[in-house]
This record gives sequence, C-alpha cells and structure tokens, in this order.
Amino acid sequence: MADINKHQAGSAAAGLGGGCAALFGSIFIFAGLAVGMFLYFPAILEWWQVRSWEEVPCRIESADVRVAHGDDSTTYEAQAAYSYQYDGQSFRGERVGLMSGSDNFGDFQQRRADELRMARDQQRMMRCFVNPQKPSESVLFPDLRWGLLLLMSLFPTLFPLAGGFVAFGGIAMAREAAGMIARQRKMPDAPWKWKSEWAGEAITASRDGVLALLALAGWIVLVQTPLTAAVIVSGSLAESLMALFAFLPSAIAFFPLRAVLRRLRLRRILGKVSLVPQAWPLRPGEVLEGRLRFSQALSPRLPLAVRVKAIRKVTRGSGKNSSTSEETLWEHTETLSASEAQRDDRGCSLPLRIELTPDAPGTDVKPLIHVSHERSENLWTLEVLAGEHSTPVKLPLPVFGEASQEVREASQSPLAVEMTTEQLQARLQSTGVKVDFDAEGIPRSFECPPGRNRALAIFLLFFGTIWFGAMLMIFINDAPFLFRLVWGLSAPAILLFAFYLLIHHRRVDVADALRIVNRAGPFWSKMETLEPRHVVQFIHDNYMRSGKTHLYRVRAETTFGKKITLVDGITEEATAEKLAARLMQWKRAAE
Repeated sequence: MADINKHQAGSAAAGLGGGCAALFGSIFIFAGLAVGMFLYFPAILEWWQVRSWEEVPCRIESADVRVAHGDDSTTYEAQAAYSYQYDGQSFRGERVGLMSGSDNFGDFQQRRADELRMARDQQRMMRCFVNPQKPSESVLFPDLRWGLLLLMSLFPTLFPLAGGFVAFGGIAMAREAAGMIARQRKMPDAPWKWKSEWAGEAITASRDGVLALLALAGWIVLVQTPLTAAVIVSGSLAESLMALFAFLPSAIAFFPLRAVLRRLRLRRILGKVSLVPQAWPLRPGEVLEGRLRFSQALSPRLPLAVRVKAIRKVTRGSGKNSSTSEETLWEHTETLSASEAQRDDRGCSLPLRIELTPDAPGTDVKPLIHVSHERSENLWTLEVLAGEHSTPVKLPLPVFGEASQEVREASQSPLAVEMTTEQLQARLQSTGVKVDFDAEGIPRSFECPPGRNRALAIFLLFFGTIWFGAMLMIFINDAPFLFRLVWGLSAPAILLFAFYLLIHHRRVDVADALRIVNRAGPFWSKMETLEPRHVVQFIHDNYMRSGKTHLYRVRAETTFGKKITLVDGITEEATAEKLAARLMQWKRAAE
C-alpha cells in the first residue's frame, strides 16, 4: 500500500509540475502574442496597405510636439491638424504617423514636428495620403520605422519561444516522468525497463529534437519575414545601411535550420538506430555484446564509429535558475566496418562488443522528483557516429550497480594506469589542448592554441555585432545616459573578448620549473616562471558557462598570493580535477 501511495504521489507531482510549467510558460506566450497581434503585425500590415493610398495636397492648420517627462526618459509625439479635399469633399485629419503615441526612438517625432511647424508658418502646402475606400482616413508621414518595429518584433519572437520552451518542455518532461512512474509500478524490481527507450525488446535512440528545432526556426521566420520584406520594399537600405540590422533576427533561424538539416541527413544515412544486447541489464566491468540495428541499408564505404560514455550529470540550482552540465567519467570508441553489415527484414545490423570499465558507477536509481539545489546522477550512453557528421545518434545504456570485487582487482595493472593517462590526454585534446605526458603520467608540456574556443568566439562575435548595433542605435537616438553607459561599455567588451579568444595562445612547459607564455597575436606577450617552491597548490574551478556547458580551468596558486591560469576551456570537471592532481605529482616529485 505504501508503494502504491508513493507511485500515485509521484504521478500527481509529475502532473502538477507539468501543469505549473504550462501555466508559467503561457504567461510569456500570451504576452508575446498580444504585442504581435495588437501592435507589431497591425503596424506592418497597415504600412503595406498605405502604399496603395492616394497622395493629395493638404494645408497644415496647427502643429506642435507633446513632450512627456518620465522618471528616466523623455518621450515626444508630433501633433498636427490639417485639411484636405478628396473627390470634391473637404476633410480634416490629425494623424501624423502610422504608429500612434509618443516615443523617444530616434528623432522621428521631433523632425516631423519641426517640418510641420515650418509648413504652417510659411503657409506652404504639404501632401497627405488618403484611403480611397474611406476618404476620412489619412496620414501625413507613412514612414516604415523599421528600428521601432525591430524592437517591437523581439517581443512576439522571443516571449512565445521562451514560454513555449517552458510550457511544452515541462509538459513533455511531466509525461515522461508519469510514464516512467507507471512502468516502475508495473516492474518495481526492473529499473532497466523504466525508461521509454528501454520499454521494448531493443534499446531505441533518444529523440533528436528535429520537431523542436523546426518549430524554433519556423516561428522566427514567421514573425520576422514581414519586417524583412517591408525593409526591402520600402527602400530603407538605400537610405541607410543601418537597416541591415533588421535582418539579424531572421538570420538567427539559420542555426536551428542548419542543425535540422544535419539531423535529417543523419537519418537518411542511418535510418532508425537501435541496439539489441544479448543480455541486459549490464554492470560496470562487464562486456556489452549485441547487434546494432539500422532501419535501412548502409553504404559499404560509410565510416562508422561507436562511442560508449559514462557520464556524471550535475544540476545546480532549481527552477528557472537551474543549470546542467555533463562530465565524462570514461569513454571508449570502436570503429565499425559498414561493409560487414548483414541485411535483414528491418534493414541491416552490425555485431558489437565493448568491454565496459569497472571504475565508473552504474546508472542511479533515484526518485524522479528532486528538491535539492545541487544534485548529480550517473548515466551511460552509446553514441553512433557516421562519417564526418558531428551530431551522434544517442542511445541510453542500462548499466546498473557496481563492478564485482574480482573485476576491480583484475583491472588494477600498469596497463590500466597507462590507459587512464591516454584517456586524460584524449579528453584534453578534445577541448583543443595539446598535452604531452611522461611515462609516469606527469605533464611535460601543454599548449592552448589560438582559436580552440572557436565556437564560443563566433557566437560572441555574432551576439556582439547585434549588441554593438544596438549601441549605435542607442547613441544615435540619444537614449538615456544609463543605456548609453551600459551598452557603451559592454558592446566593445564583448567584441574584444571574442577577438581575444580567437588569437590568444598559451604554452606551459613543465620541467624543473613552470614556464608560462601567454600571447595575443602580435599585440601582447607575457612570460612567467614558477619554481615548485613558489606553488602552494594546483586548483580547478568553474569560471564560465556557455549554454549548458560549464567551462573549467586549472590554476596554480602561488606563495605571492596570485592564481595563474595554466589551462582553460575544459568542459568536464573530472578532467580538470585529474590534470590538477597530475600537476601536484610534479610538484611533490620536484621537491
């Protein structure tokens, strides 16, 4: 009875969590849609319609600018009254621009007010645009204020995306949790059947997120296409190249579309991938044997590899402030020959045999609902890599428990130590660090070449360009001092840091002393030397987060009170910890 109540409580909690996520996310969705439906889309639609209105002469009767002083900004609104004739009838209008209300985005309102006052004082005729279907409807300046529309478009673009991610992601996670709890209730002693990928006779691949990426790109294109088309048709590019910034939000859709194309190409090459083990569940130290199945025939010349990884997944914080990082505890890669694939009714299959390490823990069997602010869980995955495709097909592996004592004792050999060094070297090289170890596993040198954080640098360049464009618009439009200060400092700093990542080079030689050389292209160079007696200890810490990836560094803490960075950009805490431990071995041996 207690178990049943526990499962019922877990299902209720999962459903409640999904409902809360849907409610919270819907607030952002409706807020973004409201701005789009009542402000952004109507403004663009009306601009398209005004292009067909007729231009007629008008006389300015009154003109002024209304100034509204706020707490930290001042807004302006050009106001006017004018008369015109259309089809033999007299009409009077008061509409100045397409977008009503006051603002301080640029000097549109002030310029138009000055122009109207000058025409009024000089008794000069102007022109207005009249709706031929409804002559009482007119406007003086039907300008496409693309800058204001661009700012406005961010709300219907970003808010529904953020809200949809929270709402639909929360519902999907709640459904998955509810399904896992239901399977746990049916098979309480078989955790290797709880996940949906393990529910059948074969282990199936996890979802690749194609639909979510398509929805992301499609929504961006749907919202931004009207604005980009209007900018092209209006001739704003001929007036100012600043109008190119209106294309930046649409360009963001390129990244999810590129990811979709990669995943679809991988599907076309491999089809649906599954694994049929001879026996499961597995334990660390055992042998994974089975057949890797593909739903279609493979090209005999296709380069194919399989990588098994033991991962520690660490979640910090809770709710919207949570962040998750993954650390690889062990990995092994096997190269397969697609020419050896055997055809069957479901496509083809390849034999697979991989010895699992006994040193990594098995998958955790923990409650699904966590309340702690920092938690970790151990996972095992099998990744299938095809050719030059960097995106693998991932299958979760049911590896539970711990290795037996006999297996652990058999693994304690010089060969195991040598493999550990090779694994550490491979993990460092995967992050772009070139490292050389001696026979005892102590580093002799490591090098951080320029551009090894290229992906982060390119992202910062792209983001920094947008941020720098926003800074230019803020300065041109004479925004409040606080905005100019924040953007004026942050925009150049982001771009400079991006360029620094691309050109920075560091080399550390480990001999009788540490010799550290840092260079930033031909512009800057610095060399430092640390003897073993000058080093208190080697430490590692987390210094940056890029998306879901936490970046770690290894530093030398000196007797001078300084902490000097030796290696950075490491994506796994375990790797940084092991490298710091190897450097401590060098210090102890040198003393």
